[in-house]
Amino acid sequence: MNKKIRALSRGLSIVSAMNDFNGPVSLNYLHQVTELDRATILRILATLESEEWVYRGMSDNLYRLTYKLHELGEHVSFYNAIAQVSAPVMDALQKELHWPSDISVYDGDGMSIIETSRKRSPFVINREVVGFKPSMLRSAMGRAFLAYCDERTLNKILKRLKEKGGEDAELANNHRYVTDMLDAVRLRGYATRDPSESSLPSETEEEFNAIAVPIIVMGDVQASLNIVWMKTAYKDMAIDDFFYEKLKLASSQLSIIFQENKIY
Repeated sequence: MNKKIRALSRGLSIVSAMNDFNGPVSLNYLHQVTELDRATILRILATLESEEWVYRGMSDNLYRLTYKLHELGEHVSFYNAIAQVSAPVMDALQKELHWPSDISVYDGDGMSIIETSRKRSPFVINREVVGFKPSMLRSAMGRAFLAYCDERTLNKILKRLKEKGGEDAELANNHRYVTDMLDAVRLRGYATRDPSESSLPSETEEEFNAIAVPIIVMGDVQASLNIVWMKTAYKDMAIDDFFYEKLKLASSQLSIIFQENKIY
């Protein structure tokens, strides 16, 4: 009888536990489920990460199966794939500019932030933003998506906003507001936040500015990428344009990465 490879068996038990959970998992969860000691689990996770079978989120340090393992189950999230391949580009952008970025997707109900580099920023900015749903019509990320999606998608989103009611419904029914906003985004190449839209809650009383750009793959918008900074940090009105050039480069890099990995 052939002997089984103990290390492989342990590694597969980790992958199986992650697949069964149907979401990001912690080291403590894997320890409880597999009953392996934490040091062993960490070595296995390090190996799985190096082989690109497991991805660790920047925003929460939790572990996820990568998009390359779709065939192992139904619980590998398409959004995790976007977060995984975007993380190195966002990390490089944060290291260059110091200010953090978020990436968001349209999930059928609105924009949803799926990854952030805020925890790696030296500045005190609200860091618990993954899962937050910014306004489609008032946030920079929502506007960036709307300005570059196809007309059918745009009309579908506006119709849904009108049906949901609330402030976004009022704006969606204001044809002049929507047209002028979209024209302004397309003219500049990036979106800014509506002045009436306040910053996310933060550990500081500082107010923040943000701009966002679309990530376009094969003609379709896949996500929005932003950069966030303190209003008081700059007096130069051209700072938006400076950050735009950096975001545009990051967006182009991500478009190539998405296409290479068939994330579209």
